[in-house]
Amino acid sequence: MRFVFTPVLILTIVACGGGSTPTAPATPPPTAAPAPTPSVNPFAAACGVPLPAFADSYGFGVKVQLEPTPGKKVLNASPLVKNADYCSAAGFGSRAICNTRSEDSPQRVACDNYLSGMSDQGMPGPNWFQDVDDRGTLVKCGAPNTTCELKPENAYLLDVYAPGSYVACGGKGSPGTCGVCVLAPSTWGVIHRNPSGLCGLS
Repeated sequence: MRFVFTPVLILTIVACGGGSTPTAPATPPPTAAPAPTPSVNPFAAACGVPLPAFADSYGFGVKVQLEPTPGKKVLNASPLVKNADYCSAAGFGSRAICNTRSEDSPQRVACDNYLSGMSDQGMPGPNWFQDVDDRGTLVKCGAPNTTCELKPENAYLLDVYAPGSYVACGGKGSPGTCGVCVLAPSTWGVIHRNPSGLCGLS
């Protein structure tokens, strides 16, 4: 009688380290940073309705506010709006160009500040320049060889001491539009009864 031996293959699986491979802890997804909250312009809120649109900014109306002496004038700049619908809503009737509000309006200061931006002095109002060659070369008032000085208490006002072309331009956060006052030599040497009309445009 013959015996048949069938070989048996024994497979031995050896796991290194014993046990199963550890699973790395799950990494939580990064937390998204909250979107910044847009800041509200405080002057816009105080101005209320109607609020002048930057697109309707029409520069500054500049006039002589005072003549303390025959050789000194104080200029005053006011932002202007060119929009008939706005002017009507602000109480100016059928005008196409107007101030932000009437002078006696409690909103006037806030509306002017909103449209004028912040001057380089760090206060609401325009930046002032002198056109030193009457060909568009603007130099900041208060710089050497200019005949204009900034008012430390009010950026809307400017002291001037000679004939020339003086320019007010909107400050930071404004549309950047400008207005000009040209003072002819004939306007000097005398104190006028009503100096507000002395500014020319060219």
